[in-house]
Amino acid sequence: MNAITSFYDDIEPLLKKCGREKGDVKLVVASKYFSVDQIQKLYEMGQRDFGENRVQDALGKIDRLPKDIIWHFIGRLQKNKVNKVVDKFDLIHSVDSLELAQKLSEKSTQSQKILVQVNVSQEESKSGFTKEEFLKVYPQIESLKNIELCGLMTMAPLSDDKDLVHRSFEGISLIKKELRKVNWLLSMGMSQDYPIAIEEGANLVRIGSHFLKGL
Repeated sequence: MNAITSFYDDIEPLLKKCGREKGDVKLVVASKYFSVDQIQKLYEMGQRDFGENRVQDALGKIDRLPKDIIWHFIGRLQKNKVNKVVDKFDLIHSVDSLELAQKLSEKSTQSQKILVQVNVSQEESKSGFTKEEFLKVYPQIESLKNIELCGLMTMAPLSDDKDLVHRSFEGISLIKKELRKVNWLLSMGMSQDYPIAIEEGANLVRIGSHFLKGL
């Protein structure tokens, strides 16, 4: 059994406990610190979704790796880097302003899939809309040309308070329910808190260093 199949086997009991199907959650390997060879090894284990957060490094990897990899941009995206990421990444997780969404729409030549970042916990150290800000602008984002709004992304506070982490992830799930967006993706949960994220409805979990072992 390899690291990828082991991960899915590990989360299967949690999915059953939550009344969710086995395929409800997809692993995005956060590959910022991975070499091309290490990504290739995970690809050969069956992994197809990889997340990068440094534009220049990511572009070098994309050019050298199999074309059927699904690339996620999971870092904070500056507006002056939009030209480099549009049409290169299958899904951009971190759209944190209306202006950024408009810039992506303007520069994309096809339907760029995005997630909007919502900062439910309202931490000053994290970017993203508050719930109220998002609800105000989301119809504008959804109507942009060359943009496909696929769901939401958030990061919970780094805290030992599990109730606080649950509330942060639950806040995103409640927005999805409030807007009746059954098919929206929720990208939330990293190495330290992905089980809680899955309990609260995550579809995409972003885990990195865990998979470096043994590569």
